[in-house]
Formats: sequence, C-alpha cells, structure tokens
Amino acid sequence: MKQSFTSLEYTSEDSFMETEYSYDGSEETGWKIFRNGKEHLELGKGYKLLQTILCGVCSTDLDRRFLPFPLPQITGHELIAMDPTTKKKYAVEINDTLEARGETPLDSFCSSGIPTHSPTRQVLGIDRLPGGFGKFILAPKNAMIDIESIPEDTAVMMEPFAAALQAVIASPPKEGSEVAVLGPRRLGSLLLAALVGYRQSSGKKFKITSLARHDHLLNLSKQLGADEAIDLRKLELSSLYKRFSIVYDTTSKPEGFELALKLAKDEVHIKSTNGLEVSGIKKMTELVVDELSIIPFSEESMKFHWENSNYQNDKIYISPSIHDSKLPFSGYKLSFQEAISIIHSKEFENRLPRFDLAIAGNLAEIDSCIRPMSNSEDSLVRPRGAILFRGDSNGNSLLEFLNSGGKIRSSRCGDFHLALKILKENSELAKKLPQLMITHEFSANELEKAFSIARDSNSVKVIVRH
Repeated sequence: MKQSFTSLEYTSEDSFMETEYSYDGSEETGWKIFRNGKEHLELGKGYKLLQTILCGVCSTDLDRRFLPFPLPQITGHELIAMDPTTKKKYAVEINDTLEARGETPLDSFCSSGIPTHSPTRQVLGIDRLPGGFGKFILAPKNAMIDIESIPEDTAVMMEPFAAALQAVIASPPKEGSEVAVLGPRRLGSLLLAALVGYRQSSGKKFKITSLARHDHLLNLSKQLGADEAIDLRKLELSSLYKRFSIVYDTTSKPEGFELALKLAKDEVHIKSTNGLEVSGIKKMTELVVDELSIIPFSEESMKFHWENSNYQNDKIYISPSIHDSKLPFSGYKLSFQEAISIIHSKEFENRLPRFDLAIAGNLAEIDSCIRPMSNSEDSLVRPRGAILFRGDSNGNSLLEFLNSGGKIRSSRCGDFHLALKILKENSELAKKLPQLMITHEFSANELEKAFSIARDSNSVKVIVRH
C-alpha cells in the first residue's frame, strides 16, 4: 500500500514548511516513510495506516523546538483518526513501543509495567514518528482506542485528559483535603475536569480550587466544576501560603513553580515544563518526562512506589556527598560514572537497568540522578522512581520545601482506557468539555494561524480539522 500527501512540518525556527510525504508498506511487512522523495524513516511491522480527522494544539506543540528530538517533523499528538477501509474512528496513544506494536519479546521497561518509558520508543508527533497535523499517520496497532462511546469532539481531548488524570492518580487528594490547580488553561482546565471526574467516580470528598489571573479561565473553572476560583490579581498571595494540601502546577513557568512551593502544605505536582531551569534544577523537564519524584529522606520514603506498581526498592544509589554511615539499608555508594557502569553490568541483568531510588545531598546531585550523562537521555533512577533528598537547603526554596516535609511529584502520559472509563461514568462532564474548552478550529493548512491563536491567552483549546 502506498499513500502520498503534502503536510506542513514544524521547524527549529518555530515556523512551518510544506513537505511531500509518502508511506509505503503494510501492517504485516513494515513501512518506509519517504520525505520529498528520499527515504526518511523505516518502521517494522505492527503499524496501521489511519487518516487523521482532528488534532489538538497543546503546549508541547508550541514549545516543540525546545525538546531534544529531531526537527523538522510533522507534529501533533492529540488526535482522532479513521481507518480508511472500515471508517472506524480511534484515539491514538502516543507512545510507539514494542508492546504497542505487538512485538515480542518485550524489553525490560514493557515487562516492568512502564512501556511508555522504554528508551527504544518513538513518540507520535514528538519524536520521529509523523504526527496528527499530517493527513495520514502510522499508528501502532495496540495504541488504537475505539472512541465510538463518546463524542468525537470530546475524544480529540483524550490524550491531554488522560495526562491530566495521570496527575490525579499519581497524587490523589485525601478525604477532606483542599487541592488547587495553578494555571488552569489548556492542560490545567483538563486537570480540573479530571479532579471532578475522579471525585465523582471515587466517592471521595475534597475541595477543588482554581488559581488563575484571567476572567475567562476563572469562569471556565467554575463551569467545569471547581468549588472555588480565586483571582490571583485581587488578593495578597501570602494569604494563600500553605493553604492547599496539593498544588498541581500546570503553568510551565519557573515562577509558577516557585509560587506553588509557597502555596502547598504537603505536595507540589509539576505537570508542565518548557526546558528551563526551575528552582535550581536544570533537569526539571527530564524529571517530568521520567515521572520522577523528589521527596525528603526518611525510612518511610524508602518504601516509595507508585500505586499498583510491582517492584521492590532493592537497588538504591547513594550520591557522593552522602557521608552518613548509619543509613538503615545497604546501597551503592559510587561516583556517578561508576553508577552508570554498574547499571549496564551483569549485576543488573534480567531487571530494569536503573536504580529504584537515589539519595542526593544537593541540587547538582539531583540533576545527575536525573541525567548522569550529558550525551544521553538515560536516567540513573527508574521512571516513576524517586530521588530522596538528605542535605542542607542553603536558602534554596525547593530544598527548603523538601526539608519541611514537602514532596515534589510529576507525571506525563496517562492511560486512555482509564480516561475513557472516567468520561463514560461522567457523561455530563464528557459533554461539557468540548463545549467549554474548544474555543477555535482551523483547517490543517492554517497551522501557523492555529499556533498563533493557541499562544494567545484568550484561547483555551485550539483544534485542527483535516
């Protein structure tokens, strides 16, 4: 099968260029992707050709040039696509992994229950695999989620809704607590919706507060189900300090995160970054990509794990600055270079080649636990693992928050099946999402305008239709 089309590619100059694409192959034999007549990418078996219908514009698309993946590329990953033969419509999960393609044997990441973190993965519309701003995509066959049970304009928000719900699952509110969403625009408004849906489905009672500086976002928050919407322009911020059990920061700005540290009593969940240094951490974006946590060192912290995870914390790295000889466990006290070597040695065979936890004593060591090598995107700590901080804060706001008992959590992609379940259980919420959030729609040849409007603070969700 051969399918040719013209598409607008996104470039490192934050612009678009028209490019000719051609997909040649089949699900059974594999595919070759040609760009302007030259072979561009070769894919194996397990991909299905789908025709794109809708694709949303998100902050990742707008900041794509800051991510460490090749450009130019056809971007777009919040999409609905149709099988040209059966006319059946699907939302498509964005991670292209062995599990998603149906290949065996699985790698250690897939077999450990974290396929979305496999280092061999490609990411639809973000890393190599052409995305939904093109007329056609090649979708891993197990990443296709039937959306016949919900409206099409709700389903186009499945990917960001699932990502928002992942934050709630990773940092669930406690009974009787008050939580806040800081910066409720695109992802933040969906996080509010995810909290509302989770509250109704779980039966938990907790208060949901929205924190914003724009009238239309405050109104949107209330319409989506927030119990209170606070205008940050109209009060002394200090009156909110330490009010909220959890603050979900969706601002993607260093100053937003700094504010979240002041507002939260127990936890800040960082959901969105843009590649910049945040509170002295140079690798905060990578921390979110790996869904890592930074928590205070304690014996209780040694038991850290994500809910429903199936691993034990039996490989613990101790950074060079940690000199306490009375640690209540045996770990690997090594230089970072030695640590890199050992996770690729026989000692780590037949398991995930990462430490389960790491203990760090300063900001530089936290960064090194996230990315120990400047020329590699491999972490020292397993995805969804934790870095335990044991040291002096030295006036740093993030470290002071940790030393006061606070936690930093993060999350990335979510489970489409769980998101679909929540939306089906909350049918009124599923109807409201597109009505309240989709503010603009453009054709696929108007990407530049769509991006421009998406950057305007008066827009919420911008979608592109083919």
